[in-house]
Amino acid sequence: MKNILATFIIFIGAFTPVSAVAEEEVRILFVGNSYTGGIRKAFSKLVAASPEGSAVKIEYISPGGRTLASHLKNPSVTQKITDGKWDFVVLQDQSQTPAVFPDKFKNAAIGLDKLIDASGAKTVFYQTWGRRDGDKRNIKRFPDYQSMQDALSKNYTSVAKECDAILAPVGDTWAIVRKVDPKLGKALYAGDGSHPSERGAYLASCVFYATIFAKDPGTIKYDSRITKKEMATIQRAARNTVGVIEKSAYPAGQKLPSKSSLIRGRGNKGAGYFIDDCSTFLSLTE
Repeated sequence: MKNILATFIIFIGAFTPVSAVAEEEVRILFVGNSYTGGIRKAFSKLVAASPEGSAVKIEYISPGGRTLASHLKNPSVTQKITDGKWDFVVLQDQSQTPAVFPDKFKNAAIGLDKLIDASGAKTVFYQTWGRRDGDKRNIKRFPDYQSMQDALSKNYTSVAKECDAILAPVGDTWAIVRKVDPKLGKALYAGDGSHPSERGAYLASCVFYATIFAKDPGTIKYDSRITKKEMATIQRAARNTVGVIEKSAYPAGQKLPSKSSLIRGRGNKGAGYFIDDCSTFLSLTE
């Protein structure tokens, strides 16, 4: 993984396709808190059922309530990042911090990103979601879901861009589901109106799979109590925000070059990738 040429980094998502080197282990470290712990079972299950599953190793650091600033000050966490030979390190801040204390979030994120870059891994920012009924502890600033989501989306996107990092747009996907299916949108939350329910965890997992592997999570069989209709809505929203193509991220029978870099579908060229010399673009949409 680490010798793959990363040609284009797009702030809302950039990929080094693991399918090009499926024979090598893909190592992913999540650093966050209970929002990360809340999706651990679902994401591990989804990846295990995927074609990449046997070649993926995932570890999680997710003590409740921790901020990125506290992780940055923790030698055991920073050593885990620098010594782990990871391919991707996913960063998730405390659910309110990026909205309420954007500078604190930014400084910690940049500090961790520098460690990740130096280790040879790629940073992925876990963009979280607004609380179901707004932030009751900051009710004047965020009286409802949308005001909090707007702040989270803006600040995660800004920091990902500044760090030349990958953005996993979980919050933006969450917003789409709330809009197209309000009943399902509310069901994404656990009873506290903050943490992810089984449906919310599946949504986040779909976004991470699409972001990291550049493939449609809808192709993976996932046994759960979530209805097929609900899963289809979540999968469609994830494809929309991440920019992967339905059914398969790559044309049938077409192999990726050994060194390539997949780019997001929001660029002016559409979804596709550049081959080794970066002079030839192969479209996935034409």
